[in-house]
This record gives sequence, C-alpha cells and structure tokens, in this order.
Amino acid sequence: MIDPFASETVELYAPVTVGEHRVTQLLFNPPVVKDLLQAGTRYPEGTIPFTACLISSLTGEPETVIHRLVPEDWANAVLVADRTYQRFCGRINLFKQNGERPENPTTAATPPPSSSGTSAA
Repeated sequence: MIDPFASETVELYAPVTVGEHRVTQLLFNPPVVKDLLQAGTRYPEGTIPFTACLISSLTGEPETVIHRLVPEDWANAVLVADRTYQRFCGRINLFKQNGERPENPTTAATPPPSSSGTSAA
C-alpha cells in the first residue's frame, strides 16, 4: 500500500530552466487543503489549468516551470498529481462514509479542565 503522506519524485526527461532556476525533478509533497484550494479557487476541477496549478502547489515549483514541461514529463506529473488528489479525497470520503472523525495529533490529547471557575454540578 502506498503511504498517503509520502513524498514522490518525478525525474524530468527534459529539465526546465526559467531564468536562473533549473528544475531536473519534481518533488511532490504530501497534500494539504491549501493545495486543493489554490487550484480549485482559480480553475475548474478537471481542467489542464487546474492540474497545472495543483502540480505547482504540490511541488512548490512556479506554474511557469510546470507550463514548460514536455509531454512525457507532463504525463508523469499528472499521474502523480491525480493519484495524490484521489488519495486525499478518498481519505475524506472514507471518514464520511464510516462516520469517523480523523484524529488530529495536535488536539487528540484531553483538553485541560476549564479555568472559568464554575463547576457542572
């Protein structure tokens, strides 16, 4: 099983250079909501601009770099972006179907008692 929080790397057949910035690989970071919002608020889902923006957000590379990918590199990047997007959305849907709420490690601990000075007697 693929770890949904693992990074993935796409080695580029044709490295891209924009100004002084040269890219030989795309490192796809684990997705967060920001990645989907960035793409979804700018472009309709399922379009090439949406996918380019999503790839840019997941990799941290500017869209100008993504726009210059050759077809072979674009296809590989799209495969990883689609897989990442589907895993992300699939995890949300799984929690919805099971009525579960994912544990947030930053809030999973029992909260401290109320300091309001009132008791629930």
